[in-house]
Amino acid sequence: MLEVLLVFSINGAPEEISDRIFYSKQECVEFVNQVAQMDVVKDDYTFKFVAPDGMLFKGECTAMKEWFLKKGKLVI
Repeated sequence: MLEVLLVFSINGAPEEISDRIFYSKQECVEFVNQVAQMDVVKDDYTFKFVAPDGMLFKGECTAMKEWFLKKGKLVI
């Protein structure tokens, strides 16, 4: 089963990982677009948008294994 993380940064702060685990990239895309109240996720599953309160959100929907491998933090 695929586990997808929502990895994001607000106003250029260090990346955070959402508490919620998604079970498809599409589920993550729908969540981000709902939060943004518009379609903001690109075909490569990255996003960048400014919320009504002026906060800049930047991030991606990525498979958990891919993200930890990319960051070099996968413990097997």
